[in-house]
Amino acid sequence: MIIRSDRLMTIDEVAYYLNLSPRTIYRKIYEGELLAYKVGGVWRMEPQLVYKYSRQNKRTGVIQNG
Repeated sequence: MIIRSDRLMTIDEVAYYLNLSPRTIYRKIYEGELLAYKVGGVWRMEPQLVYKYSRQNKRTGVIQNG
């Protein structure tokens, strides 16, 4: 998914981009881990901050033997 920097992202778009559930995104907002704004009663997020978060919190796979 390409992030457009000319508009704010919805919770569903952020969840899809980060491969997380919308519920997890809401939790991260309320815990202060992600910054979001309410616009017209709907949460929106800046694409640059979402991209920065994704780079800082890259998941790495773990391979277990056995």
